[in-house]
Amino acid sequence: MMKLTLNAVVATHSRLVQHTPVSSILTFALNVTRFTPENRKCWIQQVELINSAKSMACNVVLKKYYQISKNALLGRFFIPAFLILFTPACFSKENPNQDCVSTHFDEKAIIDYVIDGDTVVLKDKRHIRLIGINTPELSHNNNPSEAGAVSAHIALKKMLGNSGVIHLLYGKERLDRHGRTLAHIYADGMNIQSQLLEAGLAMPLRIPPNLSFADCYSKASQFAKDQRLGLWALSRYKTHSAKSLSGNEKGFHFISGKVRQVSTSRSSIWINLENNVALRIKNTDLAYFNKSELLSLETKTIEANGWLYKHKGQIRMRLRHNLDLKIVNTEH
Repeated sequence: MMKLTLNAVVATHSRLVQHTPVSSILTFALNVTRFTPENRKCWIQQVELINSAKSMACNVVLKKYYQISKNALLGRFFIPAFLILFTPACFSKENPNQDCVSTHFDEKAIIDYVIDGDTVVLKDKRHIRLIGINTPELSHNNNPSEAGAVSAHIALKKMLGNSGVIHLLYGKERLDRHGRTLAHIYADGMNIQSQLLEAGLAMPLRIPPNLSFADCYSKASQFAKDQRLGLWALSRYKTHSAKSLSGNEKGFHFISGKVRQVSTSRSSIWINLENNVALRIKNTDLAYFNKSELLSLETKTIEANGWLYKHKGQIRMRLRHNLDLKIVNTEH
């Protein structure tokens, strides 16, 4: 086996990492079988999802050495693994996190405990719901935890660290219907929502008027999706054809289908797909869409994401923002 000294690896990493695509770096990183952090700011969480996919988050310079399983460093993975560990930023300039920064914060607060992957409680007992993301539900009311829920919960606790000191940036709408405070959370200057999305531990959620960083969060999520990280490696979160829906689906889903008809009512625009599936855009949300584009969707194939529910025998999904809908085929 080829032998390399640590000094030699460190001396060459700067030049090599500049020319190494992020996708290649992540491919190597995911082959590391043991990664025990001594610095919580840069870690790869080894938590098993249904398919044993690993969730990952890494944002700052590592200050200490790590113990890595010997087998993970053999052959062609040896050098790239060290490059990941010692590079100043584990992702290059393509890192979506760099766009989700803020120079203004509304409040400094202290975390009491973490409820799940997208909700925390402060020392003053306020519940903070993280704006712009949604994570799978932990077990409650005798229902089992959804795939990925435990991973998101553990990851959020690690990201917030032992001190629990965070900065809050409130949304335009301060409270949700449950009375929780809606905010973007920053810890050590890093946007927590973006980190969860980039690691594939959360899905982007766009609910007007709290749309700050919507584009940034979408990019962070797409990064994880392209790398099949976390949730995106599970069949549950793949895009399913509207034809395949049974009508019993609940929760957040990604669907696709050919538009049969587009119609309007007094309160909404309706996009009807195959299998009696209807996408609803209320007039109150039309400002976040291109109306003329919506009305020209007939015969086109689209993808959409949102919560599925059944009403009067029809499978429905409400769309809140243009990023929730994408044209994938314009064939007439």
